[in-house]
Amino acid sequence: MTNGIKETVILFLKGCAIGVANIIPGVSGGTLAVVLGVYDRLIESIACFFESPGKRKEYAIFLAKILSGAGISMLFLANVMDFLLTHHFHLTIFAFMGLILGGVPSIWRSHGDMRVKTSRVFVFIAGILIVLGPSLLGFTAIETATFDAPEMLMFDKGRYLTLLFSGFLAGGAMIVPGISGSFVLVLLGQYALIIAAIKGLILTPLIVVGFGAMAGILVFSKIIKVCLERSPAMTYYFILGLVTASFIEIFPGVPRGEHVVLFAVIIFFLGAGASYALSKISGEPA
Repeated sequence: MTNGIKETVILFLKGCAIGVANIIPGVSGGTLAVVLGVYDRLIESIACFFESPGKRKEYAIFLAKILSGAGISMLFLANVMDFLLTHHFHLTIFAFMGLILGGVPSIWRSHGDMRVKTSRVFVFIAGILIVLGPSLLGFTAIETATFDAPEMLMFDKGRYLTLLFSGFLAGGAMIVPGISGSFVLVLLGQYALIIAAIKGLILTPLIVVGFGAMAGILVFSKIIKVCLERSPAMTYYFILGLVTASFIEIFPGVPRGEHVVLFAVIIFFLGAGASYALSKISGEPA
């Protein structure tokens, strides 16, 4: 296998993992991007795409490899993940917990100076609180209303502005490790609406939230890029806090039955091993 094909396959597989993560409620695709070692490059490609014409082709090729994997996995594995979450919930979640834990060493290796300092500890704790805060405050199931597809055809401009803003925040959350974009939509009361629009194939609401999401991804990626350039160690400590909290947040509890516990432990370590191995393979072009 040539280096170019190898790189494509590796990035495609990492994109698949990120895409599958976005299907799991509460799991952040940004977290998987971090633990698989493509986060920095992903942020740079998005944030600098329009600012660096000389590298635009390189960014486009990289994003195409990652996004094609994510898109294909979300399209073809959605039903599989739905089956696994319905019939093997604990085993599925433990696999993702393993994926998260196995990539933590790659975050620690991302910067040469990761010495423990008081300021860095505070930033680490802040990252944990941002992810766990909503659950600790009881904001886990705000949205209870459902929407019929025809009702969305009668939206006023104010509701579309709300949807645009919600998409902006959800898009930004998608690239922040530890924070689920779908969870943000739930908190803002827009998740059921989006699901209804998808099921009813009503394009206008989806286009509005899509534009908001793209703007959010672009803006937040620029902010994160600046943070990584100016205070890399502090930023990585913050990301470690986000990732640690996401590991805690998705813990489903101890499964019932000794054989289920045994399988959960085995799958957890298999996930951790796979994540650790993938994170050590950079996927950079030779």
